[in-house]
Amino acid sequence: MKSLRKFFLLSALGLVIFLNFASCMTTFDDDENFGSCPYILSSPRVELGENSDVCKYAGAYFTLYNKSSKEISKCTISFLLYDKDGNNPFIGSNQVTASCSKSVASESEEDFSVSLDKYLSIVPDEAYVMDFIYVRDITYSDGSHWSDPFGMYASSEAFE
Repeated sequence: MKSLRKFFLLSALGLVIFLNFASCMTTFDDDENFGSCPYILSSPRVELGENSDVCKYAGAYFTLYNKSSKEISKCTISFLLYDKDGNNPFIGSNQVTASCSKSVASESEEDFSVSLDKYLSIVPDEAYVMDFIYVRDITYSDGSHWSDPFGMYASSEAFE
């Protein structure tokens, strides 16, 4: 009876370990970009003030370079915001997730912007700091898909 119990406990532990490692993998529809990040993010920043095309009070801006051989038709970006002291500036979560439907041709770049107005309850005196920025999901024009649900390719430098 003890050996049967030990067998089930070890089997359960093995299953938990296997599922833990399996869940850490980034998912791909094809092998083209397997093991590499299909994009480069540059110039991430938060700016205060009105931008008639984006926001009234604050916006996040960045450039996305598409390293893949396919055209990006839409993507989802995720990042965290902090105040100048490194604290969460909001009552709730400081994670921002935004869908972007601007297409990006293969091996080219596009500028993106995200309004932060819906997250604000008061206009800050200084721009927030953006951190842990990454593309969570990419849909290509051919219907294929790439995702990084856990932020394995996130940049954990603080950008002002």
